[in-house]
Amino acid sequence: MNELHELLARATDRIESPHLEQVALEAATRRRAHRRGAAAAAAASAAVVAVFAGMQVAGSPDGPRVSAPPGEAPTGSSSASPPTVEVEEWPQWDPRELDLLPAAAARIAPALPDVIEPPDSSPLLADDPVGAGVLVVEQAGLAQVLGTDGDWRTVPIDGRYPQVALSPQGTRLAVAHGYDSRAGERDDGVRVHDLATGNDRTVQPPSGFEAWDTGRWTFLDEDTLLYSGGPRAYMVAVDSGAAEGIAVPVAMSSAVDPSGDWLTSTDFSGPKVLVDHDGGAVREVDMDRTGRLLRIQASEDTVVGTTHDNQDFAVVVADRSTLTPQSRLPVLDRDGNYSNWGLTPVALTDDGTVLLQVADIGRRVSGFRLVAWDPATGELSIVASTSVPVEATVVFAQDALRVTGR
Repeated sequence: MNELHELLARATDRIESPHLEQVALEAATRRRAHRRGAAAAAAASAAVVAVFAGMQVAGSPDGPRVSAPPGEAPTGSSSASPPTVEVEEWPQWDPRELDLLPAAAARIAPALPDVIEPPDSSPLLADDPVGAGVLVVEQAGLAQVLGTDGDWRTVPIDGRYPQVALSPQGTRLAVAHGYDSRAGERDDGVRVHDLATGNDRTVQPPSGFEAWDTGRWTFLDEDTLLYSGGPRAYMVAVDSGAAEGIAVPVAMSSAVDPSGDWLTSTDFSGPKVLVDHDGGAVREVDMDRTGRLLRIQASEDTVVGTTHDNQDFAVVVADRSTLTPQSRLPVLDRDGNYSNWGLTPVALTDDGTVLLQVADIGRRVSGFRLVAWDPATGELSIVASTSVPVEATVVFAQDALRVTGR
């Protein structure tokens, strides 16, 4: 039973958390400079300053400053009734029929292979750097990174139950372990591998860090890590170790959009709202129209998530500013497998396609399919497939998912 619990925890632990405080200013500037140019970067940085200036309270000069606690009034809200919009309701889809779907158009996530099939062995990353990766597969005590050149590299891993993460552009790989319940040991640091050089460094938790069994290290951008877990989260600059921490609300799901703004779907202990830090204005958007959203992803104007809040399980696409539903894909949820762990939105592409990671559940679980859903036409298609076992972890570089071919 313990092994099943650990397996399900690994399969569902894919929640990203908001990015935070002063380190966020530098991180957001870098992201925006890359995506929008220097002029847009300056404006975005000012927006981030506005967010955190409104939230921040005085802190100790010897430690990170702490934001205002959860529950304080946001700077804005979406209480006004949105215009009536007809929701595109598509027929219920049975994900057990995954392999009847056609192949996706070549322009969707073109950096990914049709079949994700790590080899039995591959060169060590330290001996043969790859530049950047599109995905990483962790299993059996090692991680294998698929480079943008189509070749695989191996990163050995020490310790049980590792957590792996790729930076958005795939230039860095992070490996962490956290708490090993069987051994009763902790290792709260994170090892960061540079894919262009093969070098690695260990980043230690910041001063004031409080470890949680559910804690997780992820990337916010190429140079910034986030540790999230419990009532506090920390942003840590990879190169300098500079860190900031804030109090965070209890969240069911969080996401960072391509511009670096973040959204949080509150859990069942709080109000049914999506807290959206969009361009510097902190808004609470009521989720009554969509149902409480899990596993959210976001673009600049759209939110997608799964829900089974007083309704059959479904994937819902909604307008970000009002959460007015735009398109809904009901999903046949046999035995609760798909709502609990087997179906997860992993990206919104730059043309509005929703990418879903869907477990291939039959007599046994044999990997997953990366499924493209077009909310405008209802079309479903397969982008990539893998038969790696369910106990393995597959993590994508977000830019490899979001960017579509022209």
